Amino acid sequence: MKKIITFTALALSVTSAAFATDSLSLALTTTGLTVYGSKTAATALITDPLIGKTSTGVGVGAKTASTGYAIVTQHKNGTKAFGSSMDSTSVYTIPVTVTSGANVATTSPSNADSTLFSASGTSWTAM
Repeated sequence: MKKIITFTALALSVTSAAFATDSLSLALTTTGLTVYGSKTAATALITDPLIGKTSTGVGVGAKTASTGYAIVTQHKNGTKAFGSSMDSTSVYTIPVTVTSGANVATTSPSNADSTLFSASGTSWTAM
């Protein structure tokens, strides 16, 4: 439940960024992120309001455009990755196998929609 709450908070935080920027890409291998928001500037500072942050070892991959977003999150030692997008009401999950010492075993979204989760041949399933 804690993972889903964290994932939802991150998805909502990226939603505001999706409409404020033309394109944002975050690598899923980046862990322990903190997201700040600025009401007036294009770039937020650490003195601006805190929107959300991930736990140590949790990676977030995101792709935004002026029309939407897609987001994936996974703990670097976890057995599942979670994802969602602006054009779907589902939270998707995929089982992953992470070898000892490896980072994440899935990829960041390449499109700002549900393409990654609905492509044929993928193992993503809606929760």
